[in-house]
Amino acid sequence: MIRSIVAPAESPIHEDFTPSRNLPREKLEVELKGDFLLWMDVVDGTEEEIRWLESVLDLHPSVVEDLMRDDRRPSLLVYPKYLFMSLFEPYFKANKIESKEIHCLIGDNYFVTVRKSDVKAADEAYNRAAMSASSWRKGLPYFLYLTIQYTIDAYYPLVDRISVHLNHLEEGLMLDEENNTKQPKNPRKAVYRTKQQLNILRQMVSPQREVLSNLISAERMTQEDSTSDLFRHLYERLLRIYDVIDAQRDLASNVIDMVDGKEASKLSATVSRLTILSMIFLPLTFFTGLFQLNFTTTNDPLVLPVSGTILFLFIVALMFISVAGLVLLFRRRGWI
Repeated sequence: MIRSIVAPAESPIHEDFTPSRNLPREKLEVELKGDFLLWMDVVDGTEEEIRWLESVLDLHPSVVEDLMRDDRRPSLLVYPKYLFMSLFEPYFKANKIESKEIHCLIGDNYFVTVRKSDVKAADEAYNRAAMSASSWRKGLPYFLYLTIQYTIDAYYPLVDRISVHLNHLEEGLMLDEENNTKQPKNPRKAVYRTKQQLNILRQMVSPQREVLSNLISAERMTQEDSTSDLFRHLYERLLRIYDVIDAQRDLASNVIDMVDGKEASKLSATVSRLTILSMIFLPLTFFTGLFQLNFTTTNDPLVLPVSGTILFLFIVALMFISVAGLVLLFRRRGWI
């Protein structure tokens, strides 16, 4: 489907101006050759529609090839008659971050976006241009600015969502395990998944930062200082997003260190309990083993002055007293 907005290029545009919308292809071909400004939005474009764009805009074969496939990397190509740019809008899908591609073509009197129907950034920019007469007075570069702006805005909710998730994980790790509803069953897995999401966002923002840097220096975009300032502002916003992503990656690493420290603390506590338990059973083992030894005696057997029953009870009492003494000692020192 090809949507379109058409406005005169030279006549003054007033606040009550209403552009023509959704013209047929034959009319669009005529307007492209006249003094008109056009925004054509190709939504879920078919091969036949892309081929039509190739014929009326005289597109390079490599550009047509990019329009028909998901390149999965932002890019900027400058041709004599037009400029081709690819952007990526992030979104969550099944707890994973994926990207939606937006292709942009800007010429002397036209601006074209090629995208899927679920891309919100281009749709919001298109609707704003359709309802705002001031957008047309600023020219076609402003349409590209709007598209990039809404694309960059799509990163903020994802970064904020990840930041809140990491803060909850950090708070959960600092709380006691009892009645702790903030800590997931497997915090290490949750942190690694979040760090993977941040790496994906970083891989998406980094090349787009380079694309915007090259766009600022493009002659077609720097004819007016105001236009150059707009794109420079977008570049600075993308830099801030990149810095926030790096800060969140550092926070994720700190949370992983907290998980490691808590697991080490649990292991140390478990080893301490086992050590205390072995020390409690040490006198039991000593006394039971002591009277199983075979002592070297003379020919005459050694006769004790007490009966075997009294001696047995004495040994059992001594074992209980030693165990109770060790338990009392450990409790006073706070070991158990």
